[in-house]
Amino acid sequence: MLEQVLWTPHVGSAVELNTVSSGNHRYPLHEFEIIALIDQPQAAKRMAYPGEWKKFHYPAAQTIHAEGQILGAGSSDLTRAQDYVAQRIALLDALTPPVQLLSTRTHGMLRVDMYGMSEAAEVECVCTARQVPMQALFPANSTFMIQWKAFEPYSTGVSTSTKYYLG
Repeated sequence: MLEQVLWTPHVGSAVELNTVSSGNHRYPLHEFEIIALIDQPQAAKRMAYPGEWKKFHYPAAQTIHAEGQILGAGSSDLTRAQDYVAQRIALLDALTPPVQLLSTRTHGMLRVDMYGMSEAAEVECVCTARQVPMQALFPANSTFMIQWKAFEPYSTGVSTSTKYYLG
């Protein structure tokens, strides 16, 4: 079970997704998927024999896909709506690299902590897609989708530097 996903951009404030232990239920996730890609080298047809030559297929990049909700908190509709807008802006700020960051190759670190793991694992990523639509008549709750790309096929343990294949 997924305990926490922490996105820490190189510039700006971190955002905790699906965090239960700290009491932050603002961004609960209902889908989290790590897709491990395997390198697909170009096929080499055998000249005088049917089939293709065998090639090396190494682990490549990983794609991380998350879907969840933004929940506004408060005692009235107005305060929930105001809190929701603040949480939405904080999420978009964390996911959108500023113009000053265009000279770096990654946008930040994605840390994943799952129940049963001895330590959290993190990987450097870029945010490749994000979608945060607003619901017009219910301004204190909406869904979001985020997609990251990590250029390594594994995540690294925070305290032991162990390589974890999470997808």
